[in-house]
Amino acid sequence: MIFADDIKIATAYTFSVPIAQTGDEVYLDEPNISIRWRSVPQLLYAEWKGFATSEEFRSALLTGVRAMRERHVISYVSDGRKAKVVLPDDEKWAREVWLPQAVAAGLKRMAVVTASAGLSKMAYEDAAHAMDSHGLSMRTFDSVAEATTWALTGLKPVAL
Repeated sequence: MIFADDIKIATAYTFSVPIAQTGDEVYLDEPNISIRWRSVPQLLYAEWKGFATSEEFRSALLTGVRAMRERHVISYVSDGRKAKVVLPDDEKWAREVWLPQAVAAGLKRMAVVTASAGLSKMAYEDAAHAMDSHGLSMRTFDSVAEATTWALTGLKPVAL
């Protein structure tokens, strides 16, 4: 319920609550990561919730490739705000093994939401530059909303 005292001119209140839509499919739901196919707006969404061992990291990425193939995914949003640093061997594996498989599966745009600062932010930004040269456009964002807009359209949201 909104009360008259709560209304302020020129102030916008927004919030979002992740709600499963009919047709969504959970591919992975583990303590450190979840991967879902979102039927609306038709993209793959991953949320990293903490540190993943090499085995967990690689398994999660391969689960994502399976989802890409099954759902003909071209747009992928990876929320890495709670992710910890990816080990150098896993970064190399992602470039050499995962990336060619993701591109072959049809992935075109990968948007990564990063923490505002830290080592993982720098690592994701470096990875974005490397992946662009392999047929996958990858960009980093500060919010899921911005990342989703770009992943679906290739356009950055315009600030009003």
